[in-house]
Amino acid sequence: MSSVLLPAALSLLLLLCARLQVSSASGHFELQILSMQNVNGQLQSGACCDGPRDATDRRCTADECDTYFRVCLKEYQLKVSSAGPCSFGAASTPVLGGNTFSVHNAKSDNARIELPFSFAWPRLYTLIAEALDFNNDSSSGSVGGALIEKALHSGMINPSRQWQSLKHNGPVAQFHFQVRLGCDEHYYGFGCNKFCRPRDDFFGHYECDHNSNKTCLEGWSGPDCNTAICRQGCSTEHGSCKVPGECKCLYGWQGEYCDQCIPHPGCVHGSCVEPWQCLCDTNYGGQLCDKDITADELHGDA
Repeated sequence: MSSVLLPAALSLLLLLCARLQVSSASGHFELQILSMQNVNGQLQSGACCDGPRDATDRRCTADECDTYFRVCLKEYQLKVSSAGPCSFGAASTPVLGGNTFSVHNAKSDNARIELPFSFAWPRLYTLIAEALDFNNDSSSGSVGGALIEKALHSGMINPSRQWQSLKHNGPVAQFHFQVRLGCDEHYYGFGCNKFCRPRDDFFGHYECDHNSNKTCLEGWSGPDCNTAICRQGCSTEHGSCKVPGECKCLYGWQGEYCDQCIPHPGCVHGSCVEPWQCLCDTNYGGQLCDKDITADELHGDA
């Protein structure tokens, strides 16, 4: 590739990168199980999780359920259907407890499910949360779960540090859980699709506020905060700077604020309005203002 084409190719690459940053998104949907209550220790089908029922009170007595949860997140559905793919993601917890339990440590990783996404969050969603009894059939080598209770929920959620509390009261069991949505680092907005990464380099000098707006670091200005603010008083017409606080004079100008023109070299008794002039002071003349006109006139009169 020729040296002429390289700058153009580099500019195109930077433009493509900028567009990718604007159009991309990154965030995560979180679900935290808080408690489970399955008094009779049974499945949604009516069968016991383990063993037969007691003949007297019809309660499941052989053993408790091995309860875990499975979550399916998908696009918003007015009438929720369990069929179809979990288009926004799916995941499961390990076994969290028996028939009835509470997760005392709200930050427990075991009871928390995180579903990452890389698209602009649509705000509306549908969630299917299932409580299941873990079965490990060693004779057949199969591992699975039988349904205890299923919660279907459609709603709206925006990025926030606050949790939304949700409860499911089913005919077999009740469970309590909470959800929230978070944007990943450097992503902002309701859809987690506004990108802003703080930087302090050639491409910009800024921080990002909670709305993804760029806040220039001290001494910088401009849309991308890559224009240095020169020394206060520096001539905007005859001075410039590459770093904050500088005042570099253009050719032909001088002084702390670049507001003084440089006279013609050798100018003795003169000044300038524009660079390289030699405007003679009173009583002086000549190209370099080095001739005393008054003295010459006195000699001439004599």
